[in-house]
Order: sequence, then C-alpha cells, then structure tokens
Amino acid sequence: MVDSPTYTYTSELYDRPALVSNTEMVGPGIRVERYHLGAMSLPAHVHQKHLLLIHQGALPVVANRQTGHRREVDQFRRGDVGLYPSGEYGPFSWDGSVDLIHVHLDAQELETRARRDLDLTHFALRERFRSEDGLLAQLGQQLIGTLSQASSLGHLYVESLANTLSYHLIEHHATWKRRLAQNPGARLSGAVLARIDNYLEASAEQLVSVERLAGLANLSVFHFARLFKQTTGYSPYQYVLKWKIQRAQSLLRTEELPVALVSDVLGFTSPAHFSATFKRIVGVSPRVFQQG
Repeated sequence: MVDSPTYTYTSELYDRPALVSNTEMVGPGIRVERYHLGAMSLPAHVHQKHLLLIHQGALPVVANRQTGHRREVDQFRRGDVGLYPSGEYGPFSWDGSVDLIHVHLDAQELETRARRDLDLTHFALRERFRSEDGLLAQLGQQLIGTLSQASSLGHLYVESLANTLSYHLIEHHATWKRRLAQNPGARLSGAVLARIDNYLEASAEQLVSVERLAGLANLSVFHFARLFKQTTGYSPYQYVLKWKIQRAQSLLRTEELPVALVSDVLGFTSPAHFSATFKRIVGVSPRVFQQG
C-alpha cells in the first residue's frame, strides 16, 4: 500500500460519533468506545494505536479484508474479538449492522509496561483477524459499563480491569522473551501490608489507584498485583472493597453515623451503591445492620 491516510484511532474513519466513549484514558494508554454501525467499507489506512474490537451484535456478520494479494473472510459472532496492532492495513468491510466495543491501546505504553513489569527482552503484539477469547470480551464489556463510575472505589475497579486486560494481551496474544524467571513463592512483607492499611485509613474518601498501592511497596504494578494476590488471597480491588466494608461496619456500629455519611466518608459513588455493596457482602442492608 502506498500513501494510506494515517489515523490515531481507527474509529476516526467512521461517519458517526461513539455511543459511549471515555474522554480520557481509563488506564495507562487505554481508551474505550462503543459504536452501532451499519454495513460499511473502510479504505486502506494506517492507525497508530493497537485496536481490540469486541463484537456485541446479536446477529453474525461477515467481514473481509484485503492485504496485498491475500483476501481474508470470516464470520464474527457475539463475543468474538479482533486484534489489530498499530500499523498499515488494507481495505476492510463487513456486510451487516454491528455493535462494536473498541479498546485502543497506546503501542509504546503497552511495550514499556511489558518490558518493565515482566522483565522482557522482546515483545510484539500478535494480529488476530478473528479470535475467540471470552476474558477479553468480558473485560471490554465491564470497562464500557464502568466508565460513569467516579468514586474512589470505581476508579480502582476500572484501573484493575485495564491492567488485567493489558497483561492478558501480553501473556496470551503476544510474542515475548523473559529475561529472568519469577519466584512463584514470593510474598509481601507484613510491613508493606501495614503501610497499605495505614494509607487506606488516612485516604478512605480519596481515589485509590493500584499504581499508588504498588508505590507503597516499591514495586511495579504487575509485580505488586501478583504478590498481593499471593499474599492476601485477594486482588487489590477486592481487598480495598473488603477493607471499606469492614470500616463501614465499625462506623455504623460504634459511631452511629447516618448511612449517607458513611457512604461519603468511604468514597462510594452514592448511598444506593454503598447500600447494595454492603448488603451483597454482609447479607443485610447498612440500616438493618446498624439497628441490629
């Protein structure tokens, strides 16, 4: 291909705006969008971001792509994904209406994360014209569903999803070579866990990020998340949620604070969100727990 137009995001080729889109990256170098589109043909082009497409439509569509003298044709069903690393692509089309989730990943950010956090000497994302990966589809769906969450807990959850997606791509959809073997028996020290608990106590209503928690342990995000799960049995998000609910029980029992105030103090999106989360974990609503 010669003189193909260059776009930052493949979705810039579309003739309509996204149904849902995050105005800023949901995590390091990640942007998520959702589109409803009719049958369409895209010209040859270059896109600078890695693109993960997740098909959501109830009806299958047939997509085809021309690459040089080679033509690829495949049927995409709900939950199928396509993975297209940054670069140059030939004409691409599909024959029916589609409901698509776009996950754009910054190529340099993903490679930096892979080399730094996993100690890799080589990294390259694979292309998948069509693939079946239930976890990628689920992560994309959850990211779209959580874009409106502005609470400290919601921010941590979105960041955790973005990190999981990135490392799943690195582990299962890339070629790489690791420099050193990892120690599967490593654990976080009690001092580090105490530091994290003290931080949560002092910052209960603030945004909590995995990056900040990893910094308290002087580790990369990937190594921290892995060691944290090995040490506590919980992901960072699950641990923070558990901590907040235990703190809520203490506030409701000893301080007799209103439910809405406890929700604000602990950084939940709303009292309704707090009450639903509390009841799911404890088994009764905050009000019933306080009265009982």
